[in-house]
Amino acid sequence: MRSLSGTRNRIVLTVAALVTLTAAAWLIAVSFALVPAGSSLSGLMVPADSTVDALVQENRGWALPAATTASVLALLVGLGLLLAQIPTAPEHTTMRLHDDGTPLASLEPQVLERALAERVEGVPGVDEASVRASGSTTSLRILAEVSVSEDAQVEWAVAEARRVLATDPETALGTSPLSVDLLVRVRTPRSSSRTDRVAVRHGGAGGDLVSEPA
Repeated sequence: MRSLSGTRNRIVLTVAALVTLTAAAWLIAVSFALVPAGSSLSGLMVPADSTVDALVQENRGWALPAATTASVLALLVGLGLLLAQIPTAPEHTTMRLHDDGTPLASLEPQVLERALAERVEGVPGVDEASVRASGSTTSLRILAEVSVSEDAQVEWAVAEARRVLATDPETALGTSPLSVDLLVRVRTPRSSSRTDRVAVRHGGAGGDLVSEPA
C-alpha cells in the first residue's frame, strides 16, 4: 500500500518523460541545426557553434538563478515522489449505503471492522483477529490478520474465518467484497518462541484460495 496511488505515479512519470523528451529534442535540434533561420521556432534555438561558457556569460543575469531554481524544484519533486512510496495504511472513508441510487445511510469502516473482528474471533481455534476495511460498499477490500492456535484445526479455522470475512459484508452491505486478504499467524506453545505466518488471499467471495509462507 503506497501513500501515492498508481495513477498519480503514472502521471508524474509521464510528465517527467515528456519534459525529458522535450529537452532531448531541443538539444538534437540545436546540435544539428534542424530549425531553419526565420522560422517561428528559431527564437528558441542557439547558434550551433556556441559554447556553454559563452551562453552563460551572455545570459548570466538570469541563467544562474533559473538553473538554481530548477535544481531545487527537481530535488523537492524527487524527494516528494520518493517519500510517497513509503507504505502507509489507506485513510478511512465513510461508506454510503444506497438503494437503487438513493442514499440510505452512512457506515463508518471502523464499525464494520470491529464487527468482523468479533465474528472472526468467535470461530473455534481463532485466538484474536484484526480487520482493516477500505474502499466503498461496491468495491470493498478486506485485509485481516488472525492468530490461530497450533493445536486447533488450523485449516478449518482459516477456511471458516475466510468465509466469515467474505459472506458477512455481503449480508450487511448487499455486495460481495472485491478482495479478501488474510494473514494467518499460527501460535505455537509457550515453550516455543517460533511463530508461523501464512498469507491467504482470494480475489472475491467466490475466488480460489491461495496460501503461501509469509
